Amino acid sequence: MLVRDCMTARVETLAPDDDVATAREVFRRRRIRHIPVVAAGRVIGVVSDRDVRGVVDGKTTSVDSVMTPAPATTTPATPVELAASKMRTRKIGCLPVLEGDTLVGIVSESDLLVALVDLCNLMDPTSALELDCEDDPDALRRVRQVVERHGGMVAWMTAIRVHGGRQRVTLRVRMPLGQTPALMLEEAGFKVTSCVSGRPGAVAEGRATSASHGGDS
Repeated sequence: MLVRDCMTARVETLAPDDDVATAREVFRRRRIRHIPVVAAGRVIGVVSDRDVRGVVDGKTTSVDSVMTPAPATTTPATPVELAASKMRTRKIGCLPVLEGDTLVGIVSESDLLVALVDLCNLMDPTSALELDCEDDPDALRRVRQVVERHGGMVAWMTAIRVHGGRQRVTLRVRMPLGQTPALMLEEAGFKVTSCVSGRPGAVAEGRATSASHGGDS
């Protein structure tokens, strides 16, 4: 799933010289928590409801004095797991979505939670895999390419650095009948350490099957 599949396309914006009282009204009316600040057609900041909460005089305080300048952004074609990873790393609650310099949407923690629920509903049946590979920033992209080249879909994917310059990649994929994800990833040069196939919740119900291949556990 990509950011374009879960972002909010109808984006409320503010100008840097708008006052905080205006921002508060937008937060109240739209029931949102983050608003991009736009000047000359470009996103120059993001203001949150928390930024304006402690402002005493909202009429004389401008948005650009309380906003977060030069915010992190993403694109519509970014996988949702990469957007979520950026938000987690930077400890932020949203990412403006840009095509070039043009604001086309915003994705928030709530949007990503909805995406997670949607992805869980798609898992019917799927395989959960664990890979051991080099700590290469390009590894996740290559894994996704292998799965999609064989007609599959990556529901979610995470990576954790481990000792020795390695990383542990965990992912859940949905493949066409007859395709074996562990086999195709190993043929692409990845070391598969675990592959469990079945429907969501099947492990707890005892219906999941553990697929071993080439010494995998």
